[in-house]
Amino acid sequence: MSGGKRDTCLLALLCACAGWIAPAAVRAGDPLDDVVDQIRDFTFFQNEKGDVSLDFDFYATVDNWVISQPPPGIMVTGQNYLNSPRLSMLGTLQVQEWLSIFALGDVDRGFDPTDGSIQIRPDVYYAKISPFGGVLQGKFGAIPTSYGQWVNRHFSWQNPLVNAPLAYEWFMGIRGDTARITPKTATANRSTWLPIIWGPSYTSGGQFNGTMDRFDWAFEFKNDALSSAVPYWQLWENPLNGSALTYTGRLGWRPTTEWNIGASGSTGSYVVPNSFPGWQNYLQNNVGVDVSWAHGDLELWGEANWSSFDIRSSPLAQAGTVGVVSYFMETRWRFDTQWWLAGRWNQQLYGDKPGSNDSWDNDVWRIDACLGWRIDRTLTVKTQVSYTDESGPPPTGQPNKQGQYVFDLQLVFAF
Repeated sequence: MSGGKRDTCLLALLCACAGWIAPAAVRAGDPLDDVVDQIRDFTFFQNEKGDVSLDFDFYATVDNWVISQPPPGIMVTGQNYLNSPRLSMLGTLQVQEWLSIFALGDVDRGFDPTDGSIQIRPDVYYAKISPFGGVLQGKFGAIPTSYGQWVNRHFSWQNPLVNAPLAYEWFMGIRGDTARITPKTATANRSTWLPIIWGPSYTSGGQFNGTMDRFDWAFEFKNDALSSAVPYWQLWENPLNGSALTYTGRLGWRPTTEWNIGASGSTGSYVVPNSFPGWQNYLQNNVGVDVSWAHGDLELWGEANWSSFDIRSSPLAQAGTVGVVSYFMETRWRFDTQWWLAGRWNQQLYGDKPGSNDSWDNDVWRIDACLGWRIDRTLTVKTQVSYTDESGPPPTGQPNKQGQYVFDLQLVFAF
């Protein structure tokens, strides 16, 4: 067995053992809680004055995917079963009330579900300065986007489901290295195709945000667009370029404690840097609205997004703009103190090609249903089933459409 496969099996075994041992420990009188408390005490440090602290949290997540081929969205595998383990470490350094440094590192098989070898990767790291309390804060580093509300619950231990909405993970027939419409295939390099928003979009730069009465606001400048692929999020791969920055913002309103309503916008070059002359001029523009409501055991979320991409008709000519509308409605009902049901309806609709009555990609919808069980404060188990229907023919070279059926058993162990 190669070193990569051996590392993968070891990490999966550790995550799985943690998940399956925990319920037995809970039934035996919660001895696992005592162990976790000792770990958390050991990973928390504070000076005598109490104005400087360092805290570490660890999460082991393992997803067991059963999918129909070809794999849907951002998944990369040639098999019908994919084991996707991840070990995450979060560190927070707090200095008085005005400065904090946050870092998230992952050990996994890739940022998105793949069958690759184990890698160690820094994902999020930033310094937060709060000179005026909650009215004005500044963050500098690799930061989740402020666009919409889904990013606020994208971590596996926060997400009531196991995946992201379509807008955040479904590849479209547009390439980030050529700015041209290209039919999707099952064998091409999937990092050349783009979703509307690539997950939480941990791109690098600066973000300012704050809260005033019932209003929240955020504005950021980043090194790449919302749709940019993971390899281009870090500054050492893609430095800040004054002529190709992405600007994103959100304004939120909380009329009551139950409601949170917001509007977001973003603009910036989506093309892989230096792919061709004038790449900075090919923009992705986004406008979105979001809403959430929570009362008692019921929570509701919804987002609608319109996005446009400047495209080329040839290596030297700009052809115009193509557009896409995507929305989702999501809910979670806690029918017990430990159990919940969650569901999501997603749909993505494409406009026409410039100068044509033909859609530039296939419309798609997906439904997700999840049963969650919070066994105790350390262990969560989620089981989800998804069904996707994409109009038009299957990808080139494939007899079937992208992963219509997807099943996942996810275990999340926090310590």
